[in-house]
Amino acid sequence: MNKETCRTILKILTGKEHVKFTSRGNISIKNSLKIIKNMGREICLIQDEGGWMHYQKFIEETELEPIRLVTNYGLIFEKELKNYSHDAALLLNSLAGYIAMHDMNNVYSECIEDDIILINDVSGSIGSKESKFGDIIIGSFGKGKPVNLGSGGFIAVDDEEFISSLEDADLNFVDLESKLRNVESRRKFLLDKAKEVKKDLSEYNVVHRDEEGLNVVVKFSSEEEKEKIIQYCDKNNYEYTICPREIRILEDAVSIEIKRLN
Repeated sequence: MNKETCRTILKILTGKEHVKFTSRGNISIKNSLKIIKNMGREICLIQDEGGWMHYQKFIEETELEPIRLVTNYGLIFEKELKNYSHDAALLLNSLAGYIAMHDMNNVYSECIEDDIILINDVSGSIGSKESKFGDIIIGSFGKGKPVNLGSGGFIAVDDEEFISSLEDADLNFVDLESKLRNVESRRKFLLDKAKEVKKDLSEYNVVHRDEEGLNVVVKFSSEEEKEKIIQYCDKNNYEYTICPREIRILEDAVSIEIKRLN
């Protein structure tokens, strides 16, 4: 009962007709790439930063050609997609680096116009309207995600044939149902906390300051500035990671990991 309830909630959250549960978000990525490979696509576009560290590895393992799109700290330039019309798929973290949301309506409209298959990784955007755009929707329920079950993931499509060979992974569906029902309130908590951090650090160079995100990335230009940001994190018990990091930004910065809060 809990599994089917979780499936129904995910259908609503993604706008897709069919959902399968996976053991990990990485498995969801791999399965989505197999789908586009079987559809005859040869190229898979990804962000140059703000995506997931294993995107390129999995693309190459699927014998697709990875191409990195130049971005604005993870946000793609939609018109660039026209350069890859009819040949490509786009694997996109819709909440780039967990710091800024793509306008997925615009992205998907451009993909449709250019005949590009869109795989929307909604691990960070689930619960928002941006998680409903794409040909294939994938996500993770890992630690530090909006749906922070600690393990598992999903893949959602409209054409059941794409995932008919997949078996549902055995997850803790009782806890997953609770977390799926709570995703909107958890997102609000994290978004509000991120806004608070941006306000506290208003004198610093905050990346995508005016965009909504679940992390806050703050650039630094000296060791002294870096240490002040770290001291702020330590004082407020915020976990952080130091950039350059492909999954955040490729410049000197501190990524304050608001998404890891419980």
